[in-house]
Amino acid sequence: MQLTQPIPITRPVSDLRTHLPEIEEMAKSTGEPIVLTRNGRPSLLVFDCEAYNEQVMHERHVRKLREAEIEERYRSDTYSLEQSKERLRTLQNMAEALNA
Repeated sequence: MQLTQPIPITRPVSDLRTHLPEIEEMAKSTGEPIVLTRNGRPSLLVFDCEAYNEQVMHERHVRKLREAEIEERYRSDTYSLEQSKERLRTLQNMAEALNA
């Protein structure tokens, strides 16, 4: 199954002056960004704040999951709490011996 991006809603930038409430309502109701064009080229993007915040949070979660997957893949041996405490004690003793 192929995932496709929906075709973005596109409006001329001049519509901001004449149809702002309509554009605002469209952005809020669809949750999708609206591309505003000038001379046929993308110029601005109108995005509902709530939808934008949800997208940013989603991207952060995805990034954190990817980082965790990478870390898990390349992590060397793991240690129990007791093993970690013992290793820390050893390092502290070595540091104290060096400073004495």
